[in-house]
Amino acid sequence: MTITTTTRHETACRFLAALVGSADPGELLELRYRLKDRLRMGQVFDRPDRVRQLAARAIALGRRTDVYVGCAPRTRRHGGRDAVERAFVLWADCDGEQTVTALADFDPPPAIVIGSGTGSNCHAYWPLAEPMAREEVEVANRRLAHALGADPASADAARILRVPGTLSHKHDPPTPVDALRLDPDRRLEAGDVVGGLTDPPAPARATWTPAAAQVRGDDPLLAIAPDVYARRLLGVEIPPHRKVRCPFHEDRHASLHVYESAERGWYCFGACRCGGTIYDLAAPLYGYGARGDDFLRLRTELRRLFGLEAA
Repeated sequence: MTITTTTRHETACRFLAALVGSADPGELLELRYRLKDRLRMGQVFDRPDRVRQLAARAIALGRRTDVYVGCAPRTRRHGGRDAVERAFVLWADCDGEQTVTALADFDPPPAIVIGSGTGSNCHAYWPLAEPMAREEVEVANRRLAHALGADPASADAARILRVPGTLSHKHDPPTPVDALRLDPDRRLEAGDVVGGLTDPPAPARATWTPAAAQVRGDDPLLAIAPDVYARRLLGVEIPPHRKVRCPFHEDRHASLHVYESAERGWYCFGACRCGGTIYDLAAPLYGYGARGDDFLRLRTELRRLFGLEAA
């Protein structure tokens, strides 16, 4: 059945309304979309009472590029974790048949399931009867990811995921991002969703051999081995040939090379011809700038992500 524009808009509206919950007028929903160079991300922020306009913007942008939404409202016009205070849903990013099967067997089932446009992969949401603070949401999301075998990196409160009614431009031709299940009025207590789940085991502390120049620079993030940070940031295992698909452009041939040396970092030999350090990889992924306060926030977020104390 062909989905009409009106149906896509109503679907996106209901989905975004579930994410925004009972947010205050001062809180904001964030749309993020890839710019033409596929490297940078544009951002749109709007108030909770303008969900219909934001949905229309998402669908319009989705005709030509990938569009995402922050799973939790922002307290200011920024996409980082420190701009999130609370969330009105729990979520899990389910990739692969095994994870999707585990989701189908999970009780209570998610009220919202969005097909991401790649095979059976999907994003699952459990709207909450009461909002949860940022740290509590992340604990709950990690439990969900552990129980389902979902992507643990997506547990982060600042996570962005695709909007139904748009298209996934990872594929040629682009594939639809559909709402497979949409019952946003079914809200649950957090304890009913994750109360019986266990916390995942603490991750082993990453080990690496810092390069002398980087040690002198007194930035432990720059000493993390590229395969360690690429695996965590991209959510993929680094194969023996050390090549993975670049997230910044349509990449069918695994053009991004992850070097062994922290000094060399990573480099894409495909369309974007970009490379560099952990910061150069994380900034466009998370919607941060590379200078000023944006860089300081990015550094703080990466230190938290990799279990490093601020210097």
